[in-house]
Formats: sequence, C-alpha cells, structure tokens
Amino acid sequence: MNKAEVEKLLEKYRDGLCTGQEKAWVESWHLLQLSEKKSELEHHDIIEAKNKIWQSIEEQTELRRTYNYKLWFKVAAAAIVLFFIGFIINNQLKTNIREQVVVSNKQEAIKPGSNKATLTLADGSKISLTDATNGVIAKQAGIKITKTNHGELIYTVVSNDAAAPKNLFNTIETPRGGQYQINLPDGTKVWLNAESTLKYPTTFYNGERIVELKGEAYFEVAKLTSKKGTRVPFKVNSEIGEGRNQQVEVLGTHFNINAYNNEPNNKTTLLEGSVRIINLSSSASDILKPGQQSVITASSPSILVRNVDAEDAVAWKDGFFSFNDENLQTIMNKISRWYNVDIAYRGAKMDKLFGGRISRFNSVNEVLETLQATGDVHFKIEERRILVMP
Repeated sequence: MNKAEVEKLLEKYRDGLCTGQEKAWVESWHLLQLSEKKSELEHHDIIEAKNKIWQSIEEQTELRRTYNYKLWFKVAAAAIVLFFIGFIINNQLKTNIREQVVVSNKQEAIKPGSNKATLTLADGSKISLTDATNGVIAKQAGIKITKTNHGELIYTVVSNDAAAPKNLFNTIETPRGGQYQINLPDGTKVWLNAESTLKYPTTFYNGERIVELKGEAYFEVAKLTSKKGTRVPFKVNSEIGEGRNQQVEVLGTHFNINAYNNEPNNKTTLLEGSVRIINLSSSASDILKPGQQSVITASSPSILVRNVDAEDAVAWKDGFFSFNDENLQTIMNKISRWYNVDIAYRGAKMDKLFGGRISRFNSVNEVLETLQATGDVHFKIEERRILVMP
C-alpha cells in the first residue's frame, strides 16, 4: 500500500466510512507502531500533537460543555489515533521494522476460524453443519430446521401438534476454529463463539424457556407472552462446576455470556435491557444494567458487578479481538480457540496486561506479530503449536 492509498484509508477512518476489516487494520497498525518500546516520538512531538488535536476537535466538531462526554471522548481518541499514524507516515516509518514471529519449517500462515458446527438432534443423530447443503436439513416435532449460506441455523414452527412429544432437545456445538449463529423456535438469536455448546428444547412450552450453555455466546432474546398475557422469562444455565454454576434470567434483552472451563471466572455482560444473575452455588443474585458485567469465581460465593465497555465483550461477534487490560494467558486462550492451535509457555510472565483491537480475520502470524511488537513477549510457531516466551 503506497502513501496515497494509506492517506485515503485514514480519511475514510476519520469519516467513519471504513469497513470492519479496514478499521481493524488501521487500529492494529496504530497499536503496532506506537507500542511503548517501538515509538520514536520525542516529548516535544507529543506536546505539539496534543495542542493540535484539541484545537482541531474544538474547531471541527463544535463541541460544547453540554455535549455528550462519551461521544467527545471517542472523537478525541480517534483524533489521537489519526494524528500519530499520520506522524509515522510523514516520517517514513515502515511496518517492516518489527521482528517477525519465528516460524519453523517455513510453514504457511495459520488461517482464522470460520462457520463450523455440529448439530445433534433429539434422536441422537448428528449433522455436520460445515458439510451439509443449504436448505431444510431436518424436521422434528412440528419444527423445520434450515441451514442458510451465511452460517446460520433457523428453527421454524410449521405446526402446533399437541400430540408431538415434549422434552425433545437439540444441541449445537462449535469446535475450536468454529462459530455459528442459530435462531431458536421462539425467535431468539444466538451467536456461538468457538469451542462452545448450546443445548435447547425443540419447542418451548409450559411457560418456560431454558437453555444450557458452555463456552461463549451472545444472545438477542425475543420477547414472548403467554396465553395468560404474562411475559415468559428466558433462562440460560451455565453449569461447569467448581463453584461457577450460574443462571441468567431475562425477559427480552441483549447480553453476552463467557463461561469456559479453562477460564478463571464466568462473565455476563449486558448491552440492552435487564438481566438477573444467580450464582447457583450460593444462591446469591444481582441485577445488571446496560454497560455492566457480572463476574462469578470459584473462590467467592458472591457476584461481582462492575461497569465495562460492553462493546469489548461482543467484539468477537463482529470479527475482532478486543483486549482491554487482559493478561497474556486469557489472550492466548482466545487465540487457541479461534485458530485451533495449542499453546505452550516457556517462562512467560502472566502479569503483563495488554490492550488493543485486532481483526479476527488476520492470520495468527499477524496477530502474534502485533502482540510481539510491544517487546514484552515473543512467539515461535511449530506446526499448530505456539510457544510463548518472554
């Protein structure tokens, strides 16, 4: 990409016209070039930059004291990113100054995950959604199951047969390197992240909607009213033992649950509506508001509730890794699940925190190079094994 093309891309970024992949490229490049140990900016350059940034923001956006603070902060942050990237371009700093991730045997770059999943029907038969042709793939108990070409599974009620058997459950499971979207019979939409399992009834009845999740999923719950006119709650159980069993109860809302076995805690993040979190190990409960996240750990019977940027929690659904002061082990767990690779450590320190936003559609080599540019960690790739070193 030449200078003119880069400047055009930066202009699109400034105007908010970038595609998701272009935005990730700009922000990843910013993280790479301005990492603490790679930056060549002098103190007086930074002072001058700040003055220009604030002056530009005041002139071009006509911000006032009554202006929304969150929007003002985002404009300021975007201006900072653009100024420093422009500074780097003008000083002809090239992206090839970074150290390359060591790759043994000159193997090809490891590619990202894709839409992959296996559906297990109530009779125990399994359907590979990766290989199945698009269209109707099964019918059971008055329900039609359709696979689309967009990595989506849709359940449609075709008949309300009172004689149809109850307590029929289906299970959809994504492998490492896989993700999938499913539309449940009640209209609820669920996005499953890699290495996750969702068990659900083929038909919701008796005024109850309960599903079981292991792994990570984003839910957009459909509002449902019973014949008596009352709202039917939607419940998600995540029972993975070790004092971390939880239930999330909602009426109609958007939220994300992260409940992996190999993570130290369960996290539920609310984007819209209201949810009730229950720690099934202690019966403790709490209510979340939008922008809040609950944390349940095996070491405590209580529920920790904290304010977060909810968009970070669902960045994976939109094709990004979003690291917000995350430790190395948590980051490598995400990489392992999405790229289907094994992780090994050689004396790597786990207390170092990282931040940034990187496209999940980059090769694993590109993601690791961005992390390595901080100078705090190094990587070696051997087949489908990543060695993490200080």
